[in-house]
Amino acid sequence: MDRRGRILAIEGPSGAGKTTVVHAAARAFGWHPLPEAFDRIDPPPSLRFRTPAELLSLERTLLAEEGRRYREAVEGRRRGRTVVADTGFLGPLTYTAGLVELGDAAPRVLEALRSLVEGRERPLRVGLPDGIVYLDVPGRVRRWRTARDPRGHSPEFRERHEAVGRLERRFYRRLARGALSGRVRFVSGTGAPETVASRVRAAFHSLEMRGGAPPDLGGALALLGGGEGRRPTHRRRPSAATVMKPARSCRPPR
Repeated sequence: MDRRGRILAIEGPSGAGKTTVVHAAARAFGWHPLPEAFDRIDPPPSLRFRTPAELLSLERTLLAEEGRRYREAVEGRRRGRTVVADTGFLGPLTYTAGLVELGDAAPRVLEALRSLVEGRERPLRVGLPDGIVYLDVPGRVRRWRTARDPRGHSPEFRERHEAVGRLERRFYRRLARGALSGRVRFVSGTGAPETVASRVRAAFHSLEMRGGAPPDLGGALALLGGGEGRRPTHRRRPSAATVMKPARSCRPPR
């Protein structure tokens, strides 16, 4: 590209191969890989929740780690690196927004998370990457991949992750048309990791990231929670299994 640093986030649903592609791209192109938030927390937080307060506590923990990831990414960019992040920095917000729309979380949890980012007094500093490449992978391929990795993709939660993933995909489609217009690309995530990594690099080179306005975080946050103008409906109290995942030394399904 050029000598200036950049921050690229790889997004996609569970089973899209984000982590594999991040490492393949880092090896092939000398990019600096940035693991997802959950993988960086030691010991990992409990992912069980039965009440909105427990969900908020979990997502605040993850969002705090997203803040640390973002600061590291910005520092890498300042040093001239291309930082490739395994998911962007709004994961706790986009996932919670999906849970709210499905009726598996209270809307006030999402509002509290947004307040942490938007608050005037000591807001939690997270931001958008310079560009996003979303891995589009057919459901049958994702199901095959997750079935081969039951520890990292617990069968108990696949249906919910699929449902949230569909809502998150819609969010990134809308982001591509609005707050990050010209900075989001969708590519096929099928094939060998090296092949997909090459697609990611080609998409990254095509992104409109030279000059112009910075990524619009406020515009992105405004897209969360409404779903094309609909208000999310809280249909039922979230269960203990809503985002519960197995204790692991491998990648979580979320």
